[in-house]
Amino acid sequence: MIVKRSIWIPFLAALLLLMSFQSQDLLSDSSILFPDQASSPYVLPYPVGKAYICSQGYDRRSTHAGQEFFYAVDFAMAIGTPITAARNGTVLAVVDHFGDEEYGFTTHSNYVIVDHSDGSFGRYVHLTRNGASVKQGQIVSAGDLIGHSGSSGSPGHPHLHFDVTQGNSLPSAQTVPVCFRNTIGHPNGLQSGVRYPAVLY
Repeated sequence: MIVKRSIWIPFLAALLLLMSFQSQDLLSDSSILFPDQASSPYVLPYPVGKAYICSQGYDRRSTHAGQEFFYAVDFAMAIGTPITAARNGTVLAVVDHFGDEEYGFTTHSNYVIVDHSDGSFGRYVHLTRNGASVKQGQIVSAGDLIGHSGSSGSPGHPHLHFDVTQGNSLPSAQTVPVCFRNTIGHPNGLQSGVRYPAVLY
């Protein structure tokens, strides 16, 4: 399935440039307020009953060093792991024709982008080849299957990259802090090395 390839293939082309930017320690700014977890519209992007380790959270960054990706998170997952919608919305874009073996090419990442209809967008990146389970324009609810995790692009290890942007879904868009209401407490965002179980909500 290929949707708007000419528009969305550059989705992660800016990642190498962003990685060269000096990261600003936003977490040291006491004015930053994290969303309330209990009332969050977001749930973990995988099925209830599953638990995965956050391999890159808000506390420790390598590939998320640029300010634009500052609030992205990675979940370590085997290729083919089911991915579910973290929030209600409409599928904006889908790319899933790249292979998991195309390691090292940041522009060769498969992804699904969901429009939340309030100016925010959920981005699910590094899906496996033919791993999207949705199509452009499809309405999804939190918990619906949207695809399968993979290792497309330049992930370093098989994982799901998830973030939420405000204003638009382009690589230059600013990611925003997100909490997930169906897991253990994380008042300062997800932390690296912690396994987060997805519970009923």
